[in-house]
Amino acid sequence: MNSLAILFSIILSVVYSEEIQSDPNGYIIFCPCMGRFGNQMDQFLGALAFAKGIGRTLVLPHLVEYPDRFSSSVQIPFQSYFKAEPLAEYTKVILMDDFMKNLAPKIWPKGNRTVFCYMSRGNANDCAAKDGNPFGPYWDKFGVDFDKSEFYAPLSFDPNFEKHRLEWKKRFPAEKYPVLAFTGAPGAFPVIETNVPLQKYIKWSDMIDFKADKFINQFKNDPKEKFIAIHLRNGIDFVI
Repeated sequence: MNSLAILFSIILSVVYSEEIQSDPNGYIIFCPCMGRFGNQMDQFLGALAFAKGIGRTLVLPHLVEYPDRFSSSVQIPFQSYFKAEPLAEYTKVILMDDFMKNLAPKIWPKGNRTVFCYMSRGNANDCAAKDGNPFGPYWDKFGVDFDKSEFYAPLSFDPNFEKHRLEWKKRFPAEKYPVLAFTGAPGAFPVIETNVPLQKYIKWSDMIDFKADKFINQFKNDPKEKFIAIHLRNGIDFVI
């Protein structure tokens, strides 16, 4: 092997090792299982603030969609709609696929996966994290089964509540719980006012920007022409 090949091999090894370094403060992973796109993103802002508040890396979830003629929900990668880089300006984040492929086998292996919920769900004595749609299909997408449930009542997700913020770290230290996996988004709905400014870190992906510009431009005679956009809830939930 010549010197150039050796150097290239070393560089690859360094880059790869940096990519898979885990966060000693732990991770937050969740199913955005409440509502459709708008509700999911509303709660996402709370999850973003919560992750930063307790110092863990947020695993950016796939978003849940319910296409017509599908018997189950489908999971769309976060990066299909949004850019991850702007979110990293606010707090530590990692894409779901990268986490499951590079980190989960080591820090969150099969057979040792705990799920968190406020209290037992339904008639079960656990979180019943995969009961129903989209819960089951969401976790099945990543081959996740849970081995244990933990109840976090009476803690809240508001990092501004100092007592609860400290209690999260005390009750669920990263050394024992490297991953906090929630049955739903660890954020309030509707979003609390203090988290609303976080939307500035939500940037559309290049693909969405391209489609939006293409759609808008077909109605504009002049690139400088202004327009008004109206959001009408005229689907099955439309109320007069």
